[in-house]
Amino acid sequence: MPSHPDRAESRLTPGRLQSGGFVRRASPVEISFGGRPVAAFEGETVAAALTAAGIRTLRTDDRGEPRGVFCGMGVCFDCLVRIDGRANQRACMAKVAPGMRVEPEAGVAAPSGGAAALALRSDPVVVDATDQVLVIGAGPGGLAAAETAAGAGAKVTVIDERPEPGGQFYKQLAPSHGFAGPGTMDRQYADGRALVERVRGAGVEILSGATVWSALAEPAGDGFEIGVVRDARALRFHARQVVIATGAGENAHPVPGWTLPGVMTTGAAQTLVRAYRVAPGARVLVAGNGPLNLQVACELARSGVEVVAVAEAAPRPGPSRAGALLRALVHAPDLVRDGLRYLRELARHGVTPLFGHALVRIEGTRAAERAILARIDRTGRPVPGSERAWEVDTVCLGYGFSPSNELTRLLGCRHDYRTRPFAGLAARRGENGATSRPGVLVAGDCGGIGGARVALAQGMLAGLEAACRLGHLGAEEARRRGGGARRALARGLAFQSALWRLFAAPPLHLTTAETALCRCEGVTAGTIRGFAEDGDDDAGVLKRATRAGMGRCQGRYCGPAVSRACAEAAGVEPVAGAVPDERHLFTPRFPVKPVPAIVLAREAPEWSEQDQGMAPPRAAPAPRSDDRIDGEAEVAIVGAGILGSCAAWYLAREGVDVVVLERGRRNCAASGNNAGSLHVQLLAYDFLDRAGADGGPAARTLALQRDSAAAWPELAATLGADLDIDITGGLMLAEDTDRLERLKRKAALERRHGVEVEVLSANELRDLAPYVSPRMAGAAWCPAEGRINPLRAGPAVLAGAVAAGARVHEEAEVQEVARAGSGFEVRTARGAIRAGKVLNACGAWSARIAEMAGGRLPARAHPIQLIVTEAAPPFVRHLLAFADRHLTLKQVHNGNLVIGGGWRATLDADTGRPTVLRDSFEGNLWVASRVLPGLDALHVIRSWAAMNVAVDGAPILGELPGVPGFFHAVTVNGMTLGPLLGRITAQWMRTGRPPPGIGYFTLERFG
Repeated sequence: MPSHPDRAESRLTPGRLQSGGFVRRASPVEISFGGRPVAAFEGETVAAALTAAGIRTLRTDDRGEPRGVFCGMGVCFDCLVRIDGRANQRACMAKVAPGMRVEPEAGVAAPSGGAAALALRSDPVVVDATDQVLVIGAGPGGLAAAETAAGAGAKVTVIDERPEPGGQFYKQLAPSHGFAGPGTMDRQYADGRALVERVRGAGVEILSGATVWSALAEPAGDGFEIGVVRDARALRFHARQVVIATGAGENAHPVPGWTLPGVMTTGAAQTLVRAYRVAPGARVLVAGNGPLNLQVACELARSGVEVVAVAEAAPRPGPSRAGALLRALVHAPDLVRDGLRYLRELARHGVTPLFGHALVRIEGTRAAERAILARIDRTGRPVPGSERAWEVDTVCLGYGFSPSNELTRLLGCRHDYRTRPFAGLAARRGENGATSRPGVLVAGDCGGIGGARVALAQGMLAGLEAACRLGHLGAEEARRRGGGARRALARGLAFQSALWRLFAAPPLHLTTAETALCRCEGVTAGTIRGFAEDGDDDAGVLKRATRAGMGRCQGRYCGPAVSRACAEAAGVEPVAGAVPDERHLFTPRFPVKPVPAIVLAREAPEWSEQDQGMAPPRAAPAPRSDDRIDGEAEVAIVGAGILGSCAAWYLAREGVDVVVLERGRRNCAASGNNAGSLHVQLLAYDFLDRAGADGGPAARTLALQRDSAAAWPELAATLGADLDIDITGGLMLAEDTDRLERLKRKAALERRHGVEVEVLSANELRDLAPYVSPRMAGAAWCPAEGRINPLRAGPAVLAGAVAAGARVHEEAEVQEVARAGSGFEVRTARGAIRAGKVLNACGAWSARIAEMAGGRLPARAHPIQLIVTEAAPPFVRHLLAFADRHLTLKQVHNGNLVIGGGWRATLDADTGRPTVLRDSFEGNLWVASRVLPGLDALHVIRSWAAMNVAVDGAPILGELPGVPGFFHAVTVNGMTLGPLLGRITAQWMRTGRPPPGIGYFTLERFG
């Protein structure tokens, strides 16, 4: 659509602020939204243009709920739109271009690949600067660090996700507008502009619009590699010193209606006003805690917006806080004067802040229409009878800030818990910004909330430290230059301490059970609390059970609430300065932000059988319960994964007294973290030239896989559980005629073992699965394959076992297995169980348990990684695999694509948790993109790693030779094989006789 400035000029709306000493410097251009012409300015964001036009609903989510601008800084992903055919673009980050076609997203967006997507393909560009200081974040702290390090002689690059440098505090006016005169530029604008100009004048390169998606230490230990996506290209920065200055995110206390369009953070409203001269609405209510709300309310009123009310959760300052006010006045008299000026100016506009009040709900059909405030008591609960409603079209929420600590956690920096002025994690750092990870420095609010002046001082000190470590400054010279910054830091911290005593508010208790706590997945507070009260005090368990934190924002909004629920369930009261329990936190993973799959896909060496296996981590975390579990049972099962759970179910329903011992929490290892594939045919690494003409051990397992996959629906029906089972059929795709010939030989082998497999030609493949790449020469089709939801399967089977009489003890790592008469004593971290028989079903740890019993089991731990994309409408209808490449791919019920294939992961040196490897992540995506062109249009939203087991391709079952009564059940493809192997093992243990035809699957095959 061409630009029509004259026509667009006539469509400028009252949403464009005209007052306040600003002038327009650009003519409007025309874009469209859903076919409707919209006047806009180049340089502003799509969100600003649509808000100015009065458009509040930008999309509907997959539950049919309307969504609009919320965070205004690219965190929440609520403002997703389709731009010029490209799906799932953030309106708050995308810049307007003349003729741009914007469409609202409805539900989950259809992929928009094709030539436009393929044009984005490029190999990663390596920005190799081993003596470089890399600063992440262009707010006050990052810019100050860059200026200081560059001034000392270091080469510095700043990368920042926002369209323009300045961060949330120093956000600058868009190029479309200017100041009417020098006197109209306030100090915040002026200081920010001057700082940006000084940084650029020092020779620092500032790369705006750059999203950091990964951060890892170099293998040699002499620097860091930072993965960045910018302008649809993948960049890799190598730097010896990294300054993380990613700032903070705003807290918005969840209340009913907080997901409605027209509800946004205070910072989002300020960005619209200060950067783009756009009113967030006509009748605005501001609610929260802290001085930013007063400033923004004042700026809105000054610009002609009707501010109907300002609610401050802190009580009105009284004589008891006079000391704090005096200390604030001593350390920053100008800021205190600013605060008093905000109050006077609001009073002139007829607004008197309501201290000791909070927002309790927002009402409206498809957008915010009414805001209800209530007075709160000292416990943070509404006072009965104090509610009052205001008619609004916009509500701004700002309940303080939380550090953006994703990168510091990903890099393994140590963190402490803080309680003031925020409740949450902060990186442990010294005065110079140094963290526990050498080479990583932190500046500004990402390491603890302190405001702009503190961030500036911390940035200067971090910049000096980085330059000193690179040899550009001596330690004494760095200390001399940092004297002023240290004094400014002390004053700033003292002011912040006094400020938050003035604004001290009680912890709020306003979230109802029906309130959506997870904005992305719609998980309610009641659901989270219910699982936590049932004893699920592990964040990973809660995440898998509820899907909270699995959406595009990656838990940034619901994560703190989940952590609090876990701590409360565990009876833990967070203490300031304490090292947090990692089990109460979501595990940091890359991508740190959703990024286009097509940009990250890169061919990487695929693993071989020799790469498989390592020793599992030695010890589980200490039990959180002092309860002893001493007792007796007929059978003790070590491992509550799918094999152990199935065996427990079949034993308990026959009246056998069973106890299950789990080293961690149920469904937290391979069984709860796998991709949910029901594999029947042989995988790429299990046939022909790799495994021998007869297919080796894996081929012997084919009939078991066939029968066990078919048993899952029956087991689900018996349990009365919906396990999301879908027998879709599976395709193993061949890219050329040579691989297709291999598939033909494989299919013949599989048919000899009783598995139905048919080889499809290219035309037959396109008829069955038109969504796969046209480059595919054909496929092996196995109708018995499909998928299951591992988040439901393991817990449902184990719950069935418990209902049948089995007992389950978690955090009971087995430490010793000893003979006790004709049976065994299994000693755990929480006590001992005497049992007549023992089943070793703990996967990656099974060799260790066998060793305790005096035997040897040829099994090793094998961490693997998986990838998840954002949701899309159903288009992948089968389970996909790739001949001669490592890949499994499926689309699950909620629309996400789950990508795996056994690509190896590693173990975190500090925690022992499986951790994703970047090469595996990129290589897995590359293989998937060759099979599925639609992947090119989707964003990757998360990855994770699971502890699998490496054996020779077939199950190992039966008694340990020389140790009667000690059984084992260990296998790959355990999700598929669980029901059948559980039944076989239970029968064997109960009767003492091996079922017919099972002899091959014992330890005897190893000689």
